[in-house]
Amino acid sequence: MNPKLLKWAFAVMLLVFTLPSFAQKTPVTGRVLNKQSGEVLAGATVTVKGTNVSAVSNSKGQFTIEAQPGSVLVISYAGMTQQELALTGQTSDLVVKLDESAETTLSNVVVVGYGTQRITKVSGAIATVKGADIEKLRPVRTEEALQGRASGVNVIQPGTPGAKPTVLVRGIPSFSGTDPVVIIDGVPQTLTDLNSIAPTDIESINVLKDAATSAIYGVRGGNGVIVVTTRSGRKATKTDISVNASYGLQEVINTVGVLNATEYAAMINEGSTVSGGPVVFPDLSTIGVGTNWQNEVFTRAPMQSHT
Repeated sequence: MNPKLLKWAFAVMLLVFTLPSFAQKTPVTGRVLNKQSGEVLAGATVTVKGTNVSAVSNSKGQFTIEAQPGSVLVISYAGMTQQELALTGQTSDLVVKLDESAETTLSNVVVVGYGTQRITKVSGAIATVKGADIEKLRPVRTEEALQGRASGVNVIQPGTPGAKPTVLVRGIPSFSGTDPVVIIDGVPQTLTDLNSIAPTDIESINVLKDAATSAIYGVRGGNGVIVVTTRSGRKATKTDISVNASYGLQEVINTVGVLNATEYAAMINEGSTVSGGPVVFPDLSTIGVGTNWQNEVFTRAPMQSHT
């Protein structure tokens, strides 16, 4: 074989097996806007779907990213619905308009004395418990949803059925009274009224804990403010019908160990004979077991809820 031809064949094979094939990438530019207000969204994340290539929009909402023709861009922003955009034609000066997400918007909004504000714009101390968290807990009483969910809030149950609990916001504020102000849908109420609301009817509970957020309530807000928002219809949303049903049993875990009637009579006989007295109950077989009043009082109680 011709040595020169052999060299050319070897060079062609080397190019075929060693040189990778690079797909042509095109710079893609555009802007991200809020569909409702038209404001630019700075900090929106633009990602090429299925890859690790991503970019972030600047203060003017503009972004630049390299992608292959036919790729899909995934645009996301906090509080907005994620959107996908296929690159089928235009790759420059794209305008992406994101819709506000109803679920994310509600989770980023807190209710304070002056209305509603985004949680990122509130500098005061606020603890929030959302309706989704309450549904997971399945509390019997509304104030039980605050225990362990709102920092700085302690709920002390009195133990008596239907009694008003003790709610402490950041410790014991004064000796005259400890009850915080309860606002239900903008109307001042009490802790007793709070217990009358079904936990499944609550959309959110906001606890205002410092002077800045509770100043509108004056001296009464010194013990803290519990702002409750119940579920209601919203504009520009689809009709949503939900049915929740639950059933459970409530019973006492431990009871006090006591003697039955026969055992008690035997103890009386033993005590009487030891002290030199007569046998009080000569025939223990006729006494029986008697009644354990703990079993009569602490019966198994069914609990059910249908909303």
